[in-house]
Amino acid sequence: MLEHYLEKNIFRQVYLCEQLYDKKTLQIHDAAEQLEVCPVTVRSDLDTIIDLLEPHIQLVEKGRNSCTIIFDHSYSQLELTQTIYQNSNFLSILSQYLTGERSWSAMADSVFISLSKVYTIRNDLMKFLTEMNYLTKDGETIIPEKDYRYLLLAIIRYTNQTQLVSITPPLERACQQLINYIERHFFSRNYPVEEKQLIQLGIAIGLQRAKTNPVFFTSEEKELAQHTPLFQLIHTGLQQNDFSLCRTEDEQFYVYSLFNSRNYLSNSLELMQKDFTVVYQNHIKYNPLIDHLAQRLSNTLKLSSEDQLLFEKAFLPFIRSTWADTQIFLPEKIYLLDQQQRKLYADIYQVLHQWKDEQQLALRWNDNLIRKFTIHVSFLLADQPSETIEVFIAAPTDFKFLYYHQQLTELLSEHFTVSNLICSDLAELLDDTFFCTKRIILCDTTLYQDHLETESTQVYPVSFQNIYSIITQLNQQVCRLSANDF
Repeated sequence: MLEHYLEKNIFRQVYLCEQLYDKKTLQIHDAAEQLEVCPVTVRSDLDTIIDLLEPHIQLVEKGRNSCTIIFDHSYSQLELTQTIYQNSNFLSILSQYLTGERSWSAMADSVFISLSKVYTIRNDLMKFLTEMNYLTKDGETIIPEKDYRYLLLAIIRYTNQTQLVSITPPLERACQQLINYIERHFFSRNYPVEEKQLIQLGIAIGLQRAKTNPVFFTSEEKELAQHTPLFQLIHTGLQQNDFSLCRTEDEQFYVYSLFNSRNYLSNSLELMQKDFTVVYQNHIKYNPLIDHLAQRLSNTLKLSSEDQLLFEKAFLPFIRSTWADTQIFLPEKIYLLDQQQRKLYADIYQVLHQWKDEQQLALRWNDNLIRKFTIHVSFLLADQPSETIEVFIAAPTDFKFLYYHQQLTELLSEHFTVSNLICSDLAELLDDTFFCTKRIILCDTTLYQDHLETESTQVYPVSFQNIYSIITQLNQQVCRLSANDF
């Protein structure tokens, strides 16, 4: 929901930063298509990212249609995107509004913008409050407590405005104690550091507001939660904690909502599968309405029985976050779709909304999480290549050829074969006469020339520095390739 009101340039830059952090290299035209802007805009955004995050960047390489940025990984992806989000005037004004500021001139002064600019943001803010039904007929702002907490949590998460919440050392230790208890007793779960931080922030917000702004959950929501082992463990863990993290029963359900919506890992595949089986049983099989939705989606998407388990693994984290209608503001990285995935998104979106209307549920979907779910499902539906793709190497020296060959052989997926043909001249490889299959040429940057691709051949410039990112890119792209679409 917040993404609809976030400045478009901030949204784009965060997305590009996240993609570069994960993939190292992105194709500018692909990014432009996903962002629905022209390539010139993407290049401008990349220049802004480079200027803004320059102290955290180790390498920049710009190509005709690609950009490689290697970040210093001593900084997390979250730390980098927080730097970008901090330039959002909308999030700055929204955070001040949530914490009680009503003087628009004071807001303008605090973020160093003009009154005309702050009034433009005020209009966007009023549209947001109206869309969320937070404005009364008298113009008073009334935000349900659950929404308020999750909205504040999202703002702090995105912008690192830690001054909005107080976290004392005793509170921090108590949160860690509770998280450790859950991890030890629930199939050795392992919550990543940033997930732990988010749970801690949420608990701190709850404690800060509980005395004057209590949170409430319906009897039906409580019944669904009480049936889960996670809630029972949280209940016991809170009782054993040396520091009181909850003052009322409803606050316990709020803490449960924080754990229930977060991602976690496991050091054991067997334990992870047991964890999944238990959670899926309690969230889906125990709830006939949710089970019906899962079956409807599976039938609509025409999934094979072999894909059913992976579908359930994608569906579970998406749907469990809808408990108590807390999904709408959940902070998450940005997910965008390509043209083919957008068609799949439309089908999934229609099923979700039809089901919600039929069941008469007051449920608000998070569009970004639907896109994430769509991407996962698209991998199940993607046509796999019916033939392997041969990879050739053009290198000026034997050492470079052998180095590239070794890396490709070790790291490329089974969809590729690496040719043993030694070639020091790119022109020798470009003739398609004797090649009837799809192929890829990795050409050392010293030999590379632009505009040499053909219908059957793609050419990538490669160097010692980017060989790993090129291999990663090829492995990721092959999932979307078919024999007729290279």
